[in-house]
Amino acid sequence: MKKIIYTTAFLLLSLFYISCDENKMEPFDQPFFYIHVNNLDAVNVQSSRNETVEYKVNLSSKMQYDPITLTYQVLVGDGLKEGVDFELPDANRQLVFKPGFFEMTIRVRWINHAIDTTKDNTLKIKLTENDKNILIGYPGPDKRQSQLTITKTL
Repeated sequence: MKKIIYTTAFLLLSLFYISCDENKMEPFDQPFFYIHVNNLDAVNVQSSRNETVEYKVNLSSKMQYDPITLTYQVLVGDGLKEGVDFELPDANRQLVFKPGFFEMTIRVRWINHAIDTTKDNTLKIKLTENDKNILIGYPGPDKRQSQLTITKTL
């Protein structure tokens, strides 16, 4: 009787162990770029703000030994005008991540100027491509944090 119980227990444990490995999760180590402010991909800035703000672009990756060039676009809503509401000190729309660098900044100088609340007062920083085919935004169909939307408000 004991032999049957031990054999049954052994078989059940073996079956359980084998089935646990069936849905084994692969480690997540795919590199990607993302942009956010406090883990948000949409933020507000007051129209009275008159200073330069640095927005961080991050590379989530193992150590890279070659420079990576990341290109981005700045999309401006019809309620904002460059030189009146904001300035972009960096004319080049590229960031170069040198080996060992995992964070770079995009600077926007906000200018104190009234806004028309009936218009689109957004400035979007959209990460578009890079020279190493690294993912842009969090992996997955939504590509979260591939773009930062900044809305100028009253």
